[in-house]
Amino acid sequence: MKLHPTLYHANTSWQASEFTASVPLTFSGVVDIVLYHLTTLWLFTKSDFMTTMIPISIFAIVAAPLTSLHNLPHLVFWLWVHLLGFNTSNQTASLEDETNKPDRPLPSGRITLSSAIILRWTLMPICWALSLAYSKEAMFSSMALSLFTTLYNECRGSGAHFATRYALNGLGFAAFEAGTTFVAKDDKSCLDNAGWLAIFLSASIFATTIFAQDFRDVVGDKLINRDTIPLRFGNPSRTFLLAGVVAWSIGLSCIWEIDRYSAVAFTMLGFYAGARFVRYTTIEEDRKSYFYYNIWVSVAHILPGYWRLFCAT
Repeated sequence: MKLHPTLYHANTSWQASEFTASVPLTFSGVVDIVLYHLTTLWLFTKSDFMTTMIPISIFAIVAAPLTSLHNLPHLVFWLWVHLLGFNTSNQTASLEDETNKPDRPLPSGRITLSSAIILRWTLMPICWALSLAYSKEAMFSSMALSLFTTLYNECRGSGAHFATRYALNGLGFAAFEAGTTFVAKDDKSCLDNAGWLAIFLSASIFATTIFAQDFRDVVGDKLINRDTIPLRFGNPSRTFLLAGVVAWSIGLSCIWEIDRYSAVAFTMLGFYAGARFVRYTTIEEDRKSYFYYNIWVSVAHILPGYWRLFCAT
């Protein structure tokens, strides 16, 4: 992965400051400025709601398990702030958004690179302090996520050997899930064995199948010489993804002891999501296939809840 040189266009700084400078300092003007910057923060994370916010929120609810609705907004907010921290790091450390996601804040000119970098490093202690307000264990999860984020982005782990890239993906998701699950619990200082097993299995799923997201981003990844499974192995990697998703579907059905009919339905969902990548190979279709992959991941994250409800003694 190549870091930004003189990132984006020369007029990006002017674009980012034009709105603020043109708004009058009245009450409504201040409101407009605040809404503008809140929208910018939202745009840093918008594309990851289906891939991160929804699956991990579901995961924390069933892995904790959630016993009080009072904890629900806390776990969602904790997760979103940490996702914002990861995404500001990711989006200031790679050129791919110019090609793959031009509507994000940096390539669209909503914020300057220097301001985004300041935001990125300011969010790190904010995330730690927020987590400490819940428990030391939540803070340790936040610190682990900061470490994996830095290794993945600033230390170029995402552009190193593909095995390093996907291992860091799995570890990062594990830190996300551990912290969110701690916050979801009434006792925010411990998880039971089922919770830790769920985190381990989820991290392993992401480490071995998250390259599903790379099929849609091959143009930008090739531009920055990023080593991904789709670029290295081509079309055979699509078949490998199908096999991996089906294998995980069968394995998780056995581990979480779900009934035969639910297991068949879950496995068929995995087969459909994986088979789409094999059958449809355009970038537009890969985006649709990735949507179905994320539905499969979300259902996989519900399975620990099934075990707790019907099988735990």
